[in-house]
Amino acid sequence: MRRRATIFPRALLAAAIGVLILQAKLAHAQGTTSDKKDQEIELLKSEVEQLEQRVDHLESLKGSVSRIDSKLAAQGVAEQVQNDAERTKALDAPIVKASEQGFRIQSANDDYRIRFGGVLQGNGRFFTSGNDKNGGSTFYVNKARPIISGAVAKYWEFQIMPDFGQGKVVLQDCWINAGYYTQAQFQFGKYKAWVNLERLQADPYLELIQRSELQNLVPNRDIGAQAQGLLFNKRLSYSLALMNGVPNNTATTDFDNNDAKDFIGRLFLMPFKPSDNEWLNGLGFGIAGTYGDESNTTTSVYRTWGQSTWFSYNNGVTAGGPRGRLDLQGYYYFRQLGLMAEYAQDDHTLNLTSKGVNRTDSFTDTGYMAQVSYYLTGENASYGAVSPLHPFDPSGGGLGAWSVAARVSNIATDTRQFQLGFANPSLAAKTATEFAVGLNWILNNNIKYSFDYGLTNFYQGAGTTLAPTNRPAESVFESQLQFVF
Repeated sequence: MRRRATIFPRALLAAAIGVLILQAKLAHAQGTTSDKKDQEIELLKSEVEQLEQRVDHLESLKGSVSRIDSKLAAQGVAEQVQNDAERTKALDAPIVKASEQGFRIQSANDDYRIRFGGVLQGNGRFFTSGNDKNGGSTFYVNKARPIISGAVAKYWEFQIMPDFGQGKVVLQDCWINAGYYTQAQFQFGKYKAWVNLERLQADPYLELIQRSELQNLVPNRDIGAQAQGLLFNKRLSYSLALMNGVPNNTATTDFDNNDAKDFIGRLFLMPFKPSDNEWLNGLGFGIAGTYGDESNTTTSVYRTWGQSTWFSYNNGVTAGGPRGRLDLQGYYYFRQLGLMAEYAQDDHTLNLTSKGVNRTDSFTDTGYMAQVSYYLTGENASYGAVSPLHPFDPSGGGLGAWSVAARVSNIATDTRQFQLGFANPSLAAKTATEFAVGLNWILNNNIKYSFDYGLTNFYQGAGTTLAPTNRPAESVFESQLQFVF
């Protein structure tokens, strides 16, 4: 287009010159040689020169415009590049969040993230009866757990959770999970063994401050590896694990003291979870079990709500062979109502070596728990977190969430353990039955206050070897202020 614009004025000029020359020739041919004609020719030449100057000026202007267009185009490209760079920088910038769920730093695409949270629990425990306590009435820090969790390369999740509560330093959780698929994931490290429903419920969400007597028959945390996942539109959860194997209700064992390992499996079914039917949506039930060889390892002790020992084995008794655990579990949540029930048994082999006696035998201890809770302020009960409909606010009138809970639990030890000399009925009770009630005030999603009462009755466990009597009942009030984020 520019080339055509340059050629056009030159062609016009040539045409004008040709017309003038033609007129001059015609005048000459006609014999007109007057001075007037000469003047006209000179005037025409002057006009031609002026036309040539104008054409040159137009071409100069067009060159300037072309240079300006090129400069503007280059400037637009530079601005676009700068805008793209700023946009890319903004998209790649990390995202920092602070909320009631803790403090979090993540990449823009969430492939890399880290969360800082924690659980703090300050308790007051006051006994009103019970002569054989391991400790007295006291205030204490139950849990002081900083929690670091997150993911790298999108799918590799991790958690580190030490605990500084109760005057001890314990590494509670330290695990890595490969979460490429919801249906099949792989986890390695130290974490809660997937056996007991009540144990797997996170501490901040318990309806009563202490877990039930049933914990004396199941493992707490262990170290190992497991495959886990959710199937059938998340209706079925499963886990299969190979772990060191630990005594019941302990989380302090970080090494195995024999070559054998425990196999752990669990299935939990929520058949109506993705349903709009609120009568069925909150139903879940399952089965779990463990099997392993616990030869030459220490035995368990059974404890009360107030952490007093009510059952232990005689000196010279150690784990002496196969051990299998079975746990049947279920819950049901409907609106403000929550129900949880569980049955467990521990089949274990013991070895007695004392005063020339060397005996090995197998025994079975059994137990159960049943719990009911209800939210007085209208919140929906849940196995997980419950958020107040109206968080506590003195100026705004919010009262927070209020709930009540009650529980009964029982452990029955195998009577043959006393008959064969593995346990002493004057020192260890045969059965323990706990009754507990509690009141919870959830001020907001971070603060919770609980006030509970627990009563544990025993059969035998006191007196002399010849005439054992019942151990005195233990009753205790306990309060807890919990801060979680």
